[in-house]
Amino acid sequence: MKDERIGTVHRTQVIDLLNQALTEGGLTEPDYDSRVVAVSTATYASDLVSQVQDLPPRLQWDPRNAAPPTPPDRNAGRSALVLGILSVPLSFCLIGGLLGVAAIVLSFRGRGAHGVGPALLGRVLGIVGLVLTVGAAVGLVIVARNPTSP
Repeated sequence: MKDERIGTVHRTQVIDLLNQALTEGGLTEPDYDSRVVAVSTATYASDLVSQVQDLPPRLQWDPRNAAPPTPPDRNAGRSALVLGILSVPLSFCLIGGLLGVAAIVLSFRGRGAHGVGPALLGRVLGIVGLVLTVGAAVGLVIVARNPTSP
């Protein structure tokens, strides 16, 4: 197998295995510390494999099965923001609720780094649009049940 370059996700997976080995008593603290330092500076998959090769089989790391997670969809975050913005004024037409739900769903696909971004803003605006739509629907039901006479 070709020795491939690794990234932060792979290092994190191996450090999680080392944490588990330390918790279960399979590693001493000095051994754990030296392995974590080696993992954090590793460049290739073989560097990571060598740090867990003497651990029990369930704590082994296989680079073929360690695919990094798919990155968040940037367009989904932007789409969530646009739908969230549209959901607020259209909530009084009762269409905003549908747009709000769509914004909330898309915001989970577009979440990226922690912090305020388009996906989070779209989610918040989608929730606001959904709440306003429910309020508008309740208002219409109340008005329809209480007819006013001239």
